[in-house]
Amino acid sequence: MNEATVLNKQKSRVERTISNSQYTAKDFQLEVLDRLAEMQEFADSLETSWNGKIEALKEQRLVKFDSRTLLAVGALALSIGGYVIQDARNIARQDSEIQATQARVLRLEQIAATNTEARIRTEVQLGELRDGQNEIKTLIQAHDNASKRAVKK
Repeated sequence: MNEATVLNKQKSRVERTISNSQYTAKDFQLEVLDRLAEMQEFADSLETSWNGKIEALKEQRLVKFDSRTLLAVGALALSIGGYVIQDARNIARQDSEIQATQARVLRLEQIAATNTEARIRTEVQLGELRDGQNEIKTLIQAHDNASKRAVKK
């Protein structure tokens, strides 16, 4: 498995994650399965490579592998697999946190827009009430002036 293939798979995985609106447990499982499939391919390619190298070494009779060496290689492969799974969990958690934060920001923006609209409506209504009060005051003053003139005559 070459570096370009790994980069393409990672890029497609990121694009799939970004294109989804909700990151679910099923998506996480599919991502883990994809990564495990990649690890299987990697392990198969390593096995093929190792088999070729072992055959070459057996032919040259330079090194003999005992069971301890094979167990160490297996432990190393399991360790790498564990890191891949842990990385997938961390990425999934980070993605879900980012999506939750984006949802909260969107909701806050909606609330701010609603509050702004309500504040503008309230200001317009207060202006109309002030105008109405001024008209009433003018009418009352005109009435008072007219009644004072009528009393003086």
